[in-house]
Amino acid sequence: EGVRIGKEAVLWAGVVLTASTKIVDTTKSGSPVSTGVVPSRSVVIPGSYPKKFAGGEFQVPCALIIGNRSASTDLKTSLNEALREHQVAV
Repeated sequence: EGVRIGKEAVLWAGVVLTASTKIVDTTKSGSPVSTGVVPSRSVVIPGSYPKKFAGGEFQVPCALIIGNRSASTDLKTSLNEALREHQVAV
């Protein structure tokens, strides 16, 4: 829903992405926050941040960019790419 995911980005299981999901880049000073775009070749894991509501403080999902794709990441995802290329359903 309203999120652009850059080419070759890797999303770990459990990452929640909507138009309003905060995307925190932990690789940059000050951990810049954005919404709506995951940059190309980013490695993204699920995270959460505290948010205060009238009923108390609760954890809200966010996405954490923890780095960029490396050669070892490419190797780990090569099986998925081969399955997609040959249209094999798993």
